[in-house]
Amino acid sequence: MDDLLRFLRIPSISADPAYSADIRRAAEFVRDWLAGAGLEHTRLIEKSGAHPLVCADWLHADGRPTVLLYGHYDVQPPDPIEEWISPPFEPTVRDGNLYARGAADDKGQLFILMEAVAQLLRLNDGQLPVNLKFIIEGEEESGGGHIEEYVAAHVGELRADAAVICDTAMFAPGIPSLTTGLRGIIYGEILAQGAASDLHSGDYGGAAPNPLEALAQIVAALKSPDGRILIPGIYDDVLPPSPAEFETWKKLPFDEEVFRRNEVGSKELAGEPGFGVLTRVWARPTLEVHGFRGGYTGEGAKTVIPAKASAKISLRLVPNQNPERVQKQLEDAIRTACPPGIQAEFRLYSSSPAWSIDPENPFLAAAADAMEAVFGRQTAYIRCGGSIPIVGILSKTLSLPCVLAGFGLPDDRIHAPNEKLHILNYLEGIKSMVQYFNQLGRSASACAPR
Repeated sequence: MDDLLRFLRIPSISADPAYSADIRRAAEFVRDWLAGAGLEHTRLIEKSGAHPLVCADWLHADGRPTVLLYGHYDVQPPDPIEEWISPPFEPTVRDGNLYARGAADDKGQLFILMEAVAQLLRLNDGQLPVNLKFIIEGEEESGGGHIEEYVAAHVGELRADAAVICDTAMFAPGIPSLTTGLRGIIYGEILAQGAASDLHSGDYGGAAPNPLEALAQIVAALKSPDGRILIPGIYDDVLPPSPAEFETWKKLPFDEEVFRRNEVGSKELAGEPGFGVLTRVWARPTLEVHGFRGGYTGEGAKTVIPAKASAKISLRLVPNQNPERVQKQLEDAIRTACPPGIQAEFRLYSSSPAWSIDPENPFLAAAADAMEAVFGRQTAYIRCGGSIPIVGILSKTLSLPCVLAGFGLPDDRIHAPNEKLHILNYLEGIKSMVQYFNQLGRSASACAPR
């Protein structure tokens, strides 16, 4: 694990320009490591104003499938620093876990793929059972568009039979898991304008419109107290999970009370009535408010009616929902709910559709068999409530089935202080990927190259 520890010590925070040198150092580390392992054409893909991509390949397995491997070397900021038990960029082992920023998201899981390929090359005199291509980015945590532009412009170069991504989690310890669905997202900000400038609430209160109050009214009109979205038409295109998928979820060892207590930490759970927790977080659209801005929030008193205010919100989408159509429904609902005297608009920052894969896909089935052989337990097919934009990009632009084989755990605290990766999962993940690539090489008829 020494090389992984070296990798984790690099503070490759993509969102903060102060760490641009460290971002580049991480990209060069990955490039040089892959070259040392025996990959070919290892290189940085540069673009002005963007963090570099790392690409490499090995394409000598004639007649065998080609697999595109994706990961990201950038990480989230570690704040708040004071909540870390050990320094975020000094990886530390405690109780069988490796603690560091990026341990699970995604440096540790990217290294599972890298080390699996390196082991295969070492064990087979520089040969691999399948053809492999790596594309690794440094802007996943900051929403950069470099990789999307590159993929669109290099479809032929990146052509493959399937993609493999290790950036998700197992359902629970000891349960190998493949993610078969992700929710899409619409993320943006509601902007509200009232008076021409901030006003004294004593002189103008009762006459001047208040955009902060207007935002509260708009948000209340978009979502009911019990968690049901009130945007007209929002549920029209929702595609429910199949009965077989529901039956699979019922067999998972899920305890709603343990989830509430250990993962959420609230006194009660919230959400749309009539659906279980797994359905609500995996297969139903949601609307969440992430922050309000406006007025005076400093110490002491300032009785001002703000001229402007905003609220950041997101909608999570499920299969069959079209992001453009849902955005139009949202904008119509905002206009309808906007009170007199206020001008309100929605500004879109990012969006992506939901994604799902056929559970019968042969590349997915081969991964399930490989993970079951290593973990000694049947692989669970699960969904994820989050969104991974690269999956949609690879699916749409390259027409690739994406195998999401995650080895994190729900309590790994990604994006939070004390992020961790269970060391046994890391080691079993490497074994699983070695088994998987060997199995793909042996099963060329089921996973025949296109």
